[in-house]
Order: sequence, then C-alpha cells, then structure tokens
Amino acid sequence: MAKLGILNKMFQNQLKKDFSKALKKLKIADKDLEFEHPANPEHGDYSTNIALRLKKKDIPTPFDLANQIVNTFRGLGLPEYLAKIEIKGAGFINIWLKDEVLFEEVKKVLKAKEKYGSSGLGKKKGIMFEFAHPNTHKQFHIGHLRTTSLGESLARFYETLGYLVYRTNYQGDIGLHVAKCLWGVKKLGIRPMKKLETKIDFLGKAYTKGNQAYEESKKAKKEIDEINQKLYQKEPQSRKLWQKTKEWSLAYFKEIYQRLNTHFDRFYFESEVAEPGKKLVLANLKKGVFKKSEGAIIFPGEKHGLHNRVFITQNGLPTYEAKDMALAKLQFSEFKVDQCIHVVGPEQKGYFEVIFKALEQVVPQAANKEKHLSYGWVRLKKGKMSSRMGTLVEINWLLAEVKKEIEKILKENKNLNKTQKKKVAEMVTVGAVKYSILKFSPNSEIQFDIKESINIEGDSAPYLQYTYARCQSVLRKAGNDSTPLAEKIPQLKPEEKALLRTIYKYPNLVQEAGENFAPNLVCNFLFDLAQKYNLFYHQQSILKAGSEDLKNFRLALTAAVAQIIKNGLYLLGIEVPERM
Repeated sequence: MAKLGILNKMFQNQLKKDFSKALKKLKIADKDLEFEHPANPEHGDYSTNIALRLKKKDIPTPFDLANQIVNTFRGLGLPEYLAKIEIKGAGFINIWLKDEVLFEEVKKVLKAKEKYGSSGLGKKKGIMFEFAHPNTHKQFHIGHLRTTSLGESLARFYETLGYLVYRTNYQGDIGLHVAKCLWGVKKLGIRPMKKLETKIDFLGKAYTKGNQAYEESKKAKKEIDEINQKLYQKEPQSRKLWQKTKEWSLAYFKEIYQRLNTHFDRFYFESEVAEPGKKLVLANLKKGVFKKSEGAIIFPGEKHGLHNRVFITQNGLPTYEAKDMALAKLQFSEFKVDQCIHVVGPEQKGYFEVIFKALEQVVPQAANKEKHLSYGWVRLKKGKMSSRMGTLVEINWLLAEVKKEIEKILKENKNLNKTQKKKVAEMVTVGAVKYSILKFSPNSEIQFDIKESINIEGDSAPYLQYTYARCQSVLRKAGNDSTPLAEKIPQLKPEEKALLRTIYKYPNLVQEAGENFAPNLVCNFLFDLAQKYNLFYHQQSILKAGSEDLKNFRLALTAAVAQIIKNGLYLLGIEVPERM
C-alpha cells in the first residue's frame, strides 16, 4: 500500500481537517490520523486504520470505535467531495471520492500540461547533484550509466519540485590509473587515428596493458610510479601526452552525455584540486585535525568511531581523500547550495563517512550538507565485467546492441519513413536502457537484460513510449486541435473509473519519489497507468462512442494519460515519440 505521502495534497489536507472535527468531538487526538490508498481499489480511494491504532476504555473493539468515528463524521455532514464512507474488516475506514471531483483533476492535467506535477516545494533552495564521475583514460561503462541516469533523473525531479538544481561531474584525470594508461600508450605507440572510437579503443587496450604490467612486473611498476610522480610534478613531456589523451576521453564523454540527454553546470577534475587539497591537509595538520603516521598523513577516524584513512602518502602525493577536501571547498564557494548529493556506488560508503567527518573540521560550510546517495551494482544477466581485465560493458556497445533489436522491430513498421525510424530507434534505445535501470530501487542490484529492456508488452520504456504514441494517434484521428471536455460525467465503465482513480495521484507521487530519491516509484506508477489505459483502449470505443459527450470524455482521458506519461518519462530523462 502507498503511504500518505502520495495522496493529492488538496484531498489529503481537507480529509484530515474534516476527520479531525469528528475525532475532536469524540475527544480523540488526531496525531495518529493517516490515510493510504488501499491496494484493492474496491476498498475505496483512501483508507485509514486510526480505529485500530487507538484504544478507548468505553469502546470494546476497533470496529466499534471505527463505527463511532464514522457515525460522528456523517453527523457533521458528508463533505461535497466524498461519495461514501464505509467500515471494513476489523475496523478499517474506507473512503470514496466523487467521480466529478476526480474528473476535475483530468481538467487540471489538460490545463497545466508539462507543468502538471510541478510545485514550489523547494522554494528555490539550491541543491547540487554530483554524478557520472568517469575517469579519463578509461571507458564509460554500464556502472557509469546508472549514476548518470539516476543523477540526471533526480536533478529533473528537484527542478520540478521548485529547487535550484546544479549538475556537477567530478572526474579522475590524474593518478595511478592515468599513469598505467600512459605507460601502455608508450609501449603500444601512438599511430595516426582519425575516429574517436578508434582512439578510445586504443586507450582501453593501453590501460589494460599497463594495469597487468603493474601487477606482474617490478620494472613496469617502477616506471609507472615514476610517470605518476611526473604528472603530479607537471613535467612537460608527460603532461603533453596526458593532455592529448585526456582530450580524447572528454570528447568521448561529451558524445555520451548528449545521447543520454544530460548536461553539467561544472566539470571538476582531480588535477585541479590535487595541490589545493594537499595544502588544506598540511594546514590542518598543524591544527591537529590530521596526524603523521609511518611517513604518511592520516585522518584519525578511529577517534570518531570510524576508521583511519591516508590523506597524503609517504611519497608526498595527495590521495582521493585530500582532493575531496579541496573539491568541497570549491563547490561551496562556486555554488550557493543547501545540500550536495554525491551519486556514487556502495563501495564508497565507509570512504564518505570519513570524508564527511573530516570536512566538518576542514570545510565548515560543507558540514551536514553532504550526502552520499548509494546505488547497487549493475551486471549483465550473461557475462562479467572487469575494468582490470578490460572486459567492462562499454556504454556505446550496449546501446548498439539494444538498437539492433529495436531496429528489427521497427523494420516492419510501414507508418514511419527511414528518417523517422532512425530518430525513433535512438529515442527508444536510450529510453529502454535508462528505464531498465531506473525502474529498480537505487540501492538494489540490477541484472541488465537486453530482451527485457525492449519488451513492448512488459515493464519497459518502449511499452510506455508505445502507449504514449497510441494516445497521440487517437487524438490525431479525432481531428481536434484541442481536446474537448465532456459537459457532464457519463455513467462510468470500470476501465474509466480505474483511470480516474489513478491520474490524480501523480503530483504527490512526484514529490514522494523526489524526497526519497526513488525514481522507481514513478516508473511503477507509469507502468500501472499505461496498463490501465491499454485495457480501457481495448475494452471501450473512443472515437465511435455512443454520444458526443462520451467521446469527448474518453478523449480527455486519453489526452490526460498521454500528458502524464510524457511528464513522467521526462523526469526519467526519456523522450517520447509522437509516432511509433
């Protein structure tokens, strides 16, 4: 059952206000009064278990208490927005809204259009989402896809909720992984390469070669460590090769961000915060925040119930931890934000606990404003991924494999020309991949399956996109520039009631999904809405309805469903095709 958070605020507030009057008459406190949507729609639009949660000496059972509450409520006069109220089971109080009231929400959808679901909840407070985090000189893989999809989606949720949102991307462009890659580049030798794809493939091979050599050869390890030192020392020759290959990576990432419908307000790099981070640590060493240990400088996390971490190595190099000190200082100086959300994998949980504790003393303006939003691993149902061995699932490869399957489906479509098919194929491909990740709770692990991601009849983006296109087709055939509304509510069919009793829940579902960092809630809602619409579409005639009013009513339902699917998929970073 959905909790109170997803109820329409207008009904929620009014319902609580009206019920509180009855409780007050019975001298019952309303602090425990909550409403939820029953799992079974036959049990009403709302339900409360207030009678099961309270006890009164003079009333023997929860059912009797529920009966007294309902009779008192009825005695005050049933509010005009309610159709009926009943008691079920051991004492659940079930409530039905009037059909006319629910249809008013359909009108709101058609009037607000893209803004339906938006609110001023955020009051223009600043919030930063830091996500993607690919390392230069390495491939953008399916794990990066999850942080990018999740980060972009949450940014859109918070923009819709009225926050000032800043998207940032912190990328590792210096360190041992880069040194390994550059060592491999030197060993393989750079040849003229025109295509970006060829350059990135070359870097992948170079990194794999360098990484394996680092583990297997003492000589290679020494050479790679020397390259690493030279990069931090900004030695000209090493820096020239570093800059050239870094630009390849950034061009590669840029193309991916464009395909995934995301952008960033600021790109941060490890190289720009390395030296400032080291200086911050050394300055706070004198203040006792850090301490020396075996030639390195550490943060004594054990003092705070955490674990100790190295911030400057024995070789005098700043670690990720030191760089994060300077990064936070830079972020909070450049952007006025109330919270910074780091969308990073679960393996960094302990890391961030120490970092946030150190920041409280080193960068006070960031204290209690940093949050690690963890997410589960992504794996293919078949095959394994390994950066170390060079067998990661690269994002362009994955998109290409999905697109092949989409193109097979579109091949038989005679309603689209070649250009349209190409555009739809890309739109559906990206949607399929992103939705397959976002439909799961962020902290759950995912086994990605290409066949499931494109299932036109299952819980997938193509299914939702197809439903939207179907709605648009109906509206085009109706031949109206604007959707006409019925003057009165007809005798509703079960499929129509199901849609009405779903549509109005959308605005507060958006709020709940945003506040809980859970786009999957909107995925679940959209899939349910689409299923109900397709059942309605197959069971009830729209364009050949029995009367003009009935046709107009069904067209309004169709337009409202289309609008909500479009709005919801936008929040997920997914586009919708007008034809499919």
